Amino acid sequence: MIDSDNASPYRTGMVTAAVSEAATHERAGLQSYAQTSVMIDDQESRDLDDAIRVDRIGDGWVATVHVAAVAAIIAEGSATDEQARAAGESKYLSHKVIPMLGGAAERAATLSASEGRQALSVTMTFDTAGERIGTEVDRVWLQAGSCQRVSYQQVPAALVDASHGHHQLLTDIDELAQLLLARRRNSGALAIYDLLRGYAIGEEGAIVAIPAQQRTCGYVMVAEMMIAANAAIAEWCIDRDLPILFRNHRTSLIGESGTDLAADIAAALDDPELFEQLQSRVNRTLGKATYDAAPRGHHGLRLEAYCHATSPLRRYADLVTQRIICDHIAGREHPYPSTALHTLAGEINTAVEKRRQATAVHMKERSRRERVQRILDGNYSALDPKQWRKMFDLMTAVAPSPGIETELVRRLNAGVLAPADLGRMIAAGPAWNNIRRRFYPAVRAQHPEFAPSALSIFATIVEGAVPVEVEESRDPHSEDHRPVFAVRARMGDQIGQWQTAQAKKTAQTQAMWELLLGINGLAALAGPDDQPHWPKPAAAPLAVTEASTLPDDVRQQLDAFNPARRNAALGNPVGWLADFAATHHLGVVDYAFTTDGPPHAPVFTCTVGFAGLSHTEAGASKKATKVAAATGLLSSLLTAPGPNQEDEGDTAS
Repeated sequence: MIDSDNASPYRTGMVTAAVSEAATHERAGLQSYAQTSVMIDDQESRDLDDAIRVDRIGDGWVATVHVAAVAAIIAEGSATDEQARAAGESKYLSHKVIPMLGGAAERAATLSASEGRQALSVTMTFDTAGERIGTEVDRVWLQAGSCQRVSYQQVPAALVDASHGHHQLLTDIDELAQLLLARRRNSGALAIYDLLRGYAIGEEGAIVAIPAQQRTCGYVMVAEMMIAANAAIAEWCIDRDLPILFRNHRTSLIGESGTDLAADIAAALDDPELFEQLQSRVNRTLGKATYDAAPRGHHGLRLEAYCHATSPLRRYADLVTQRIICDHIAGREHPYPSTALHTLAGEINTAVEKRRQATAVHMKERSRRERVQRILDGNYSALDPKQWRKMFDLMTAVAPSPGIETELVRRLNAGVLAPADLGRMIAAGPAWNNIRRRFYPAVRAQHPEFAPSALSIFATIVEGAVPVEVEESRDPHSEDHRPVFAVRARMGDQIGQWQTAQAKKTAQTQAMWELLLGINGLAALAGPDDQPHWPKPAAAPLAVTEASTLPDDVRQQLDAFNPARRNAALGNPVGWLADFAATHHLGVVDYAFTTDGPPHAPVFTCTVGFAGLSHTEAGASKKATKVAAATGLLSSLLTAPGPNQEDEGDTAS
């Protein structure tokens, strides 16, 4: 060992000589390992805990994870060990890293691409389905150059470049990692990696951010291999009745499947309020993971046993577990009495919880300062979803600030406006009227479905507000195949105008908008006895009854049309009628329109006429109604009998 109470590696000039002496002593009896393994990490990382190798063997896989043998460098009870125990874990700040072991000890223990290192290695055998069928754990000596560095950002290119030196090795790691991930998901584990938006689900079910430089498939490869190695080590220790610091995760009696939670998380990502509610639900259901000397299972990962053993450079619990395993392999006594291990587990759990709470307070305060500064700068687009939610909630309680309308329009056009934003605007005071008058029509046009949710949110904000109720009716004169529905919405004494549509859902949505507008004084509210304003029935199509007004030669040409010419004419009725009228000097084809119904569901009526002939149709769009009217008139022209046909009919009778 290089570290003891009397020989701290922090003393200048002591580390190099001590490492050399330790290497000479420890290499005796250790298996030498020369096969290439890859250390996938950030390019600038200095604490390289692990290296991975995967090989396809017949119908299965052999995977080896080498872990830096920190226990061979840091003596239990030494000054560095006590410092690491007090720190608990390395701290990764935005501008620097504070190593748990201190810089000198970390450099002595970390895996290296150029120097030999001792390691604790776990070798796992998997069948084709990804089930682990064998585990070996041993101490080895990694020869210099056997561990090669690959950054997260280099992994994708290496996977598609067959000429890359690590192409096959990384491909095998990726394929096994994906198989293990699929197997975990099938078991019900909450396993999600969103590399585009930069989040993953941690072992406790909490959403954790993926650093920008790690958002590649390399992140998934490392995560899945570490989970597999930690689970294998935990079961290996159980088989040998070896107490270690197991990582346990228990759940409440009412659990939820990973699939259900994954779907809920995906749906809540863009809504901060829903997301916070979901996180609270996950925490209540899953709870926090803890360390214990006895295995009790890990619910979040859906594993019977689990431990932390693959990050001894940066997490003290991993160092403790590694020290126990290394002493067991070497035939030495357990380094921690039973009571001491239980005490240590409780100590680490308490420290982890304190750090978690301190981090939460720090992040909350930092978020508050950032939010305040961005609001003062009018930089609303820089607010994250949670910051935006809190800021907008506060702003709608007072008066709008300059630039907020521009930001609302930007969010609407970018597709990130939420129904909660609309609900807050409904509850805002009169100072928001001008913005509402301009903004509501745009939201109604792009997201008519927002109104029901916005009113529901409004009802939770305003004291004394009651839930929305709807009243429905159906036009008794509408045809069965084309029904017309009327709906109006009310909240207590506030009643919106009746809205009609051929689809009941459309009528309901628009009725919610009318109530919303009425609450804000932007539309007239209705009286309790008001009746639906049904759209006027479309005028019955007028058949051509005066075909004889057409010149005889024109009539004869129409009678002579064969089916092909008729179909061609009906294929473009508007254009054909215009050409026909011009060719035969029958005057201009005239189209007259009228509009009825509410603005959101207008009914257009078109009457087409020329040479004393006319036809009328109604429809939901102006263009379609025009085409329908022209088609009706043309169909009548091509089927109405001419003078000679009428005479022949009389003679035959």
